[in-house]
Amino acid sequence: MRQRGKKSRAGLAIVNVNGKPPRPEPPSSLPEAERAVFVDLVAASDPEHFRLSDLPLLVRYVESIVLGDRAALELRKGAVVKGRVSPWLAIQREAIKAMVALSIRLRLSPQSRIDPKTLGRQQLRAGPAPWEL
Repeated sequence: MRQRGKKSRAGLAIVNVNGKPPRPEPPSSLPEAERAVFVDLVAASDPEHFRLSDLPLLVRYVESIVLGDRAALELRKGAVVKGRVSPWLAIQREAIKAMVALSIRLRLSPQSRIDPKTLGRQQLRAGPAPWEL
């Protein structure tokens, strides 16, 4: 139901001058590394891609990216520690699983951005692939 009368200052704050909803802001609880990834990801996406309701998933996605990066850094030091597989390998595996699952939910993966109704038209317009010539 629409609000009647004059909008409150808080109500006006959730809409940009151009009438579109604002991009999500990183929560203040995010550490600096996650905050940087969050800001980069939101800025690189279409302004209308994310909704405020995506925030919890977006935060978990960003945390998974940073954790996966940390695990990769630790694994570069060696995947075998004292004759045993590094525990960072399992951490990296789980972080990647989380990233894949969340990227699909947040429509960040290539498969989730493809519109099946226009896929055929896009392929026809693109012409033959270079290896088909």
